[in-house]
Amino acid sequence: MGRHNAFTFPYTFFRERASTVIPELREAGFTGINLALNYHASRDFLLRQGPALEYLADGFHYYRPNHSKYPLEAITPHESDALPDNRMLDEVLEAATAENFEINAWAVFMHNSAIGMAHPDSVVTNVLGNKFLSELCPANPAVAQYALGMTRDLASRGINGIRAESLHFHGARHGEHHERFFIELSAITEFLFALCFCTYCKKNYEGQNSDLAPLVAKVSSLLLTVFEGKDPWLGKKLDKQALAEIVGEPILKYLASREQAVVNLYKKIAEVTRKAEITLNFVDQSPLLDMSSEDAISNSWQVGIDNSQISQIITRYEPLIYRGQSDQVASLASNYLSNVASEITAILRPTYPDCTSSHNLLQKVDALVGLGVQEIDFYLLDTMRKSDLENIKNALKN
Repeated sequence: MGRHNAFTFPYTFFRERASTVIPELREAGFTGINLALNYHASRDFLLRQGPALEYLADGFHYYRPNHSKYPLEAITPHESDALPDNRMLDEVLEAATAENFEINAWAVFMHNSAIGMAHPDSVVTNVLGNKFLSELCPANPAVAQYALGMTRDLASRGINGIRAESLHFHGARHGEHHERFFIELSAITEFLFALCFCTYCKKNYEGQNSDLAPLVAKVSSLLLTVFEGKDPWLGKKLDKQALAEIVGEPILKYLASREQAVVNLYKKIAEVTRKAEITLNFVDQSPLLDMSSEDAISNSWQVGIDNSQISQIITRYEPLIYRGQSDQVASLASNYLSNVASEITAILRPTYPDCTSSHNLLQKVDALVGLGVQEIDFYLLDTMRKSDLENIKNALKN
């Protein structure tokens, strides 16, 4: 078997010594961890050290940022959004070195309300001028420099790699606290509502000698019509063809321009990781956009990802293969293997709601190995009971 990492929040290492946790994980078959060093807000029911409810602050850095790694024009983390020292990370790295254990930085890039509220000019702004304060815009130069600064900072700390989450655009419903819509909206309307028309996204489109005004007028008119009446696209599939039919062909060129903005940012970040000789994996959440789809990668354009280009830039694709049955896992993984240029690392949830038994997990691991997927990561250590670790150990030994 290949490498197997456990995604983990800092909770575990705030409560337990790394010198105890890491040997336990090695015994279970793990070869490393993907440690959340920058993360979004969450409230989690933890079982490893619980049962307990714990909270993560939005956009928090679980180390003391080195501001010298950030360009002068970059947005930088505020001191109140970071730990005052590096003790937790240093202890984990020391224990990992002693055990020859891999430590990767799990970093959330564009989903960050702390920065969004402090710098509202940096966030996704829709065609009506509404700001999504939890979503930074990848096309914004100051945001891009923030992402590069964080990458340089993390790469300098002795880690083995970066697991990049949220390094792209997002949809209208990305989990804002008590998020509410009091009108039934189609997937098409939600997509257009969350589509960024900030200064920089518009400049990128106009830079292709494209006339922006008709597109802005069309999207605005469509949204306002829906909000005043009933959504005519309820039940209609969201895809590029449908958008071209409804909005017109210019929307396709606009989508291509935002995909290129994301590609350009990945290229710059990959240059940093290559120089540092560490890996860069893309944590792909596309399978969550449609839990019934076996062709999840075809939905990645919705968040501005051009998988054909991105998979040539990064080290590995790392999709969330969150499905209940082994045949669904195999189908989804096969789809990725057929459509990306890089190798893949599959992420499984060995707990509820995906796995109902040790046999269920064993079947999924066997299905992935049968396809040639040698790297399987597991989410999330902090929520796992001892029996869950035992199930992973048995599945990896088989």
